[in-house]
Amino acid sequence: MIEGAIAGVVTTTLTEGVRFLYQQAQELISSWRRGRTAETTGTPPEGVFLGELRLVPDDPSVLDEHADAFVALLSTPGLVRVHVGESVDPEDEDQLRAVAELRALLERVSGRRITFAGEPGREPSGTTVVRGTATADVVHGRQAGVAADEIGAGADVTGESSAKDVGPGGESYGVRARRIGGR
Repeated sequence: MIEGAIAGVVTTTLTEGVRFLYQQAQELISSWRRGRTAETTGTPPEGVFLGELRLVPDDPSVLDEHADAFVALLSTPGLVRVHVGESVDPEDEDQLRAVAELRALLERVSGRRITFAGEPGREPSGTTVVRGTATADVVHGRQAGVAADEIGAGADVTGESSAKDVGPGGESYGVRARRIGGR
C-alpha cells in the first residue's frame, strides 16, 4: 500500500501537485548548491494541497544531509515523466512510491506536513512535524528523543529513546514535553 493513501487522490490533483513539488525540490537543491541557502519560488496550484504549504526549511543546513537523496529521487523515471508533462499513472506502483518518497523527503527537510487535497487521514499541509531519536549505552543524566518547551497546536511529534542502562538519577524519555499543543 502506498503511504498516506496517495493512490486515492484524484489524478489531476496529484499530477499538478507532484509537478509543483518536483520543481520546488529542484529549486531547493539549486539554491542550496549556489549559496548554501534554501529558497523556493512559485505559488502552489490552487486547490491541490490541503492547508498552507511551506517547503523552505527553518535551518538550511538540513539540506547538507539530504542533497544526495534529492538528486537521486529527482532522476527517478516516474517523477521525470510527470515533470516533463505526463500525468501520474495511478496503476504505476513504482511511480506512486517515488511520489510518496519525494513528499516524505520534503516533509523531513521542511519539518512540515504536505497533504494533497482529497487525501484522507492526514494533517493539513503546514502542520509541524517533529521527530527525534536518542540512543545511548548508559544514561547518567537526562536523555530525550524530543525535549520541547512549546511546539504549537496540532504538531505531529514522535520521539524515541533507548538505553542499555539508565544509571541512578538518570532519565530516558521518548518525548519530554513542557507543553506541545493547546494552552
